[in-house]
Amino acid sequence: MSKILILPFDHRSTFTKNLLGFDYPPTKSQAKQVIKMKKVVFDAFLLARKQTTDKNKLAILIDEEFGVAIIKKARRLKINLAISTEKSGQELFTFEHGDDFGKHLTKLKPTYAKALVRYNPAQTAKNKIQLSRLKKLSNYCQKNKIGFMFELLVAGKGSQLELMERSMKQVIKAGIKPTLWKIEGLPKASDWKTIDALTKADIIVLGRGESKKAVEKWITEAAKSDIVDGFAIGRTIFFKPLEEYRDKKINRTTAVEKITKNYLHFINLWGKNIKR
Repeated sequence: MSKILILPFDHRSTFTKNLLGFDYPPTKSQAKQVIKMKKVVFDAFLLARKQTTDKNKLAILIDEEFGVAIIKKARRLKINLAISTEKSGQELFTFEHGDDFGKHLTKLKPTYAKALVRYNPAQTAKNKIQLSRLKKLSNYCQKNKIGFMFELLVAGKGSQLELMERSMKQVIKAGIKPTLWKIEGLPKASDWKTIDALTKADIIVLGRGESKKAVEKWITEAAKSDIVDGFAIGRTIFFKPLEEYRDKKINRTTAVEKITKNYLHFINLWGKNIKR
């Protein structure tokens, strides 16, 4: 899919620990509060969807743990839907449902299965474990015609661009075939050409919870590159309004409106800078 503008809120420990102050995993009563907050974000997505001409380009990224009701509604409304497959907060990629990951994807029928991977190309032993698991997911997605969204967060010695290059080469060499790479922002539009040369898959830029100013810069350069196919921006859009709602500084309606406004801001910024 070319041009996809994602509002991700599949975060789990971010909602429990950072927003609500709970340990993860939460108790049943605490989980209900997480679900309540996620519904605020989803309502904002739905409102933004009504207010943009880019309706078919919009998508959500949600987790199964707190988002089952949202997943069901998104499917009914034929919204582009990505679902996280990884266990929250792990150093190495680990399936949320172990060997049963396929059963869950078959049941939920997402547009994309998403894997968040923290990757240092110098850590050979750890990466061997990760690549083996990711190959299983890649094969499953290919066989079952589900998109495979690979979220790459790089670490190690070297520039960000160098680490991305090395990491992507190792992933591809292992026979893993993402249909969509979700990667960190690069400072120049020309940097994206280097990344694009490595893969035939679509590429989107992520926000990683950075400041509005930083994400605006990434989005602008990504859109101007004529290579990047969209974005996935979550915490930069929804976290502050949810904090204000949590602290009773604003009501639910205002929180939804603020998140909607933030999401539409980046949608419009993207549209302003893409090459026609």
